[in-house]
Amino acid sequence: MAEVVYLALIPSFSAISAVTKITTDEHALLSLQAHITSWSSSVTHVCNWTGVICNRHGRVAALDLSNMGLLRNIPPSIANLSFLVSFDLSNNSFSGRIPKEMTHLRRIKEINLRFNDFSGGLPTSFRVRREKDEELV
Repeated sequence: MAEVVYLALIPSFSAISAVTKITTDEHALLSLQAHITSWSSSVTHVCNWTGVICNRHGRVAALDLSNMGLLRNIPPSIANLSFLVSFDLSNNSFSGRIPKEMTHLRRIKEINLRFNDFSGGLPTSFRVRREKDEELV
């Protein structure tokens, strides 16, 4: 009898784990939500939000917020999108410095920040990664 109960609990823990992952990505995006009118709280899954593309595991893999007229700083919480591969904020009015926390996006392959109002340069570790990538090409 104990074995049956044990096996019945395994799917429950798996479901809790999946919800936690989505919640992590959702929290990272909520700091931008107030400025993006097409992101509605009635759309319950972040993968259905405009500009959000998820991988097969339901994690945010790409974020395309280009040409949305956004005015603000990039929130450091964006760095919590640990599966982010592509990030496009081009043609907006983002300002301030690029958060150093973004260097924690280890899977990132493409970032487009053109045509914004950022101050300062890229965080140092982004420059180092870019130089290493250029050497590999």
